[in-house]
Amino acid sequence: MMRNEWRQGNRLPCGAMTIALVIGVWALTASRVESLAIAPTAAERTEMARLAAPVRKAMASLPPSGERLAKRFGVRRELAAVIYEQARLAKVTPAMAFGVIAAESGFDPGAIGHHGERGLMQIKPSTAQAYDEWITAEALHDPVTNVRLGLKHLKREVEYFGDPVLGLMSYHMGRTRLEREMADGIPPRDRYVERVLSICGRDCA
Repeated sequence: MMRNEWRQGNRLPCGAMTIALVIGVWALTASRVESLAIAPTAAERTEMARLAAPVRKAMASLPPSGERLAKRFGVRRELAAVIYEQARLAKVTPAMAFGVIAAESGFDPGAIGHHGERGLMQIKPSTAQAYDEWITAEALHDPVTNVRLGLKHLKREVEYFGDPVLGLMSYHMGRTRLEREMADGIPPRDRYVERVLSICGRDCA
């Protein structure tokens, strides 16, 4: 009788203890899983913040000319801010940057060309590595990275030839081929460049 009463009297506390035990195990497991999650290191967080800073800055102060380019090319404001800011940093006319990207990829960051060109500006990994030796093909699908390196290359070609039209041709066909055609006395002509110039017009100087 005493044993029965003890069991009945302790049924609720035992149940409560069981629930508490289950909750405790669950909390411990959740904590363990959370502790095992891969979090970015301090250096990675710093680098992500550094890369995001130009975008945040551009979006906060995209000038009227940038707004007009975004509307003209049908590009969302966030992407227009990336292109505009990177063009400013590279000292490339924003309209030219928009025109090249429109002709190269149609503003598709995931675009892949027939010869391995990647991203918005369809830059080859081998070309990009001339400016950043650690760059990977996948990294070139990041808009900030792609436009930054693509415009560096475009700027270098324009400065090398001292002419925006020849610079555009070199960007598209390669410096070696362009110089060979010029040396052979063939008037260089590239429909790609004609398309870019028709897209960005007089603002493409």
